[in-house]
Amino acid sequence: MKISRFLIYLLLVISIYCFPTIAQDATRFSLPEGAIARLGKGTLGEIQFSPDGSRLAVSSSVGIWFYDPQTGKELDLLRYTDGVSPFAFAYSPDGNTVASAGTNQMTVITGRIESRLPSISGNIVQMRDVTTGEKRTTVSVQTQQVANVVYAPDGKTIATARKRDNTVYLWDTATGKLKGTLERVGRGSVASFVYASDGKTIATAGGWTDNVVQLWDAQTGDHKTTLTGHTKRVNSVTYSPDGNIIVSGSADGTVRLWDTATGKHKPILNHTNWFNLLFQWLNAPVHSVAYSPDGNTVAAGSMDSAVRLWDTQIPKLKATLIGHSGSVDTVVYSPDGKTIATAGGWEDNTVRLWDAVTGETKAVLTGYIHISAVAYSPDGEMIATGTDYRSDSLQLWDVPTGKRKTTYTEHMEGTLSSIVYSPDGKTIAAVGLEDKTVRLWSSGTGTHKATFKPINTDPEYDISSVAYSSDGQTIAVVGGYYKQHRGTVYLWHAQTRKRKVIYEGPDYISSVAYSPDGKTIATGSWNGNIQMWHTVTGEELKTIPTGHKGGVESLAYSPDGKRLASGGGYRDDLVQLWDAVTVEHKARLRGHTKTVSSVVYSPDRQTIASGSTDGTVQFWDAMTGKHKATFTAQTDIVSVVYSPDGQTIATRSTDGTVILWKTKSTSEEK
Repeated sequence: MKISRFLIYLLLVISIYCFPTIAQDATRFSLPEGAIARLGKGTLGEIQFSPDGSRLAVSSSVGIWFYDPQTGKELDLLRYTDGVSPFAFAYSPDGNTVASAGTNQMTVITGRIESRLPSISGNIVQMRDVTTGEKRTTVSVQTQQVANVVYAPDGKTIATARKRDNTVYLWDTATGKLKGTLERVGRGSVASFVYASDGKTIATAGGWTDNVVQLWDAQTGDHKTTLTGHTKRVNSVTYSPDGNIIVSGSADGTVRLWDTATGKHKPILNHTNWFNLLFQWLNAPVHSVAYSPDGNTVAAGSMDSAVRLWDTQIPKLKATLIGHSGSVDTVVYSPDGKTIATAGGWEDNTVRLWDAVTGETKAVLTGYIHISAVAYSPDGEMIATGTDYRSDSLQLWDVPTGKRKTTYTEHMEGTLSSIVYSPDGKTIAAVGLEDKTVRLWSSGTGTHKATFKPINTDPEYDISSVAYSSDGQTIAVVGGYYKQHRGTVYLWHAQTRKRKVIYEGPDYISSVAYSPDGKTIATGSWNGNIQMWHTVTGEELKTIPTGHKGGVESLAYSPDGKRLASGGGYRDDLVQLWDAVTVEHKARLRGHTKTVSSVVYSPDRQTIASGSTDGTVQFWDAMTGKHKATFTAQTDIVSVVYSPDGQTIATRSTDGTVILWKTKSTSEEK
């Protein structure tokens, strides 16, 4: 079969058992050089016990977190780099290796991430031993993101499936060569697949509208049989420990057991009538199923937030585990059968550990959020973060400890794309990306104070940025119709909630900054212009044609209001400085290699920090434009904010976390 080759990687992590138990606080695990803390653990992915049961591994957009399954304590973080989201992963049968899949570059990491080796050559992915630098394996995989990774029982083969493909690919773990494929597994995608314990058969569940389970010869790739009975998508499939039974969970709200020899529904032998073994409850879609190691129980997680334990011998419902606040997407048993681990979906974002006998909760693993906005409080004691639609919440973090202090959920709907504190620190304003509103909350109590109603309900309308005036009386809100390349600039009175229209016209408005005296706002647009507006009269005062090829992605006034810094948008790597009074061009700052997503002045006016999708923060002398220092993050940087005392910066990245850095090392060229 001819397949398209693609840039994907499998990350091989050697010597998992050699990871030391770290007494270090989890907010400081695997930080980039110069960083002091991480806020958030990223978007929740998959969960899996190590084969010996000593660790629970949880994947996220940051990497793979390791926990003590008895206490729920964080032990370590295997940090992924280069914009990777390693949601799909699998332990090797001997427990010494983790294979994971994601997009972008290849990195192989060993131990506590002492070094990394990017190793892409064209469309070839090479896996190397980090300790020696010797090449271990080369894999050429598909162009789309891998959604599933499974080891064969003998550890000699890794099976992968793409998100939007109906084929399972089998790879030799020693050579990285493609051994075979299972073709036309499902209609559009493969939802789940698993090896039989003897490694001879693979069971697959097709996604989308495919309602069947299929069995395949793992050696030849030949199709063996199809199991029919479900009426909707089959989300999960697994084997019993002895390999004689297959269990499947479906969106039709049922869990079915099948005889692997005959392909028939498993009969109940101790009943007067022969009938199909069928578990059903109010048609709540089943997302995940797991067999207990002794084969006597099936655990099923469903959309109604419950985990149900079924006795496979009688059959009957043994227990219902309640605790998640949303759908349960993954269920796994520990190797000794004493613990059940479950992962919640977008509404929940937690991992729970349960006592498999009593059903009691042993631990709840939290912190899995995707941070979409960040702001420092004016006193520097707190950091506020907003999350995307998976969490619908606003968090306040204690800066000295890096710990989350509280979470506000009142009147939260969808992604918070931009947040800002009022100058007195008593109010937080946040933009709702999906509902196109600006909401105000009390920073102390989380009480909802006001909502600036949707400016426009048109699906193409978008709010790109907000800014408070220095007196806290007015909020500037900019955005527009991105497809039509039309922009809007509005001023809202924070008390009366009355709106003043400053601009409605051509060119999408992508950034805004208030002058320190509150008399002027500067806006940046996709056409590369900066426009200055009088905040009282609404008059356009000046226009600066910046020459930014990708538009003006970010703007910042100096604390004294005399200068303006601009950052280039898509494929524009420039930072430029302007005289805010005469609009004279002062400097062109070169150092980034990709979009400049954020620019900000230090409180003492001496330094400009710029963040970029190239994964760096560059520091510049605010007067001369001379480069002072560079911080290198582990993924693309979306925004940068200074602490009020200028001693720390917070960077938000595409992995959904915020990193705190000390700035004292930026005074000299690094």
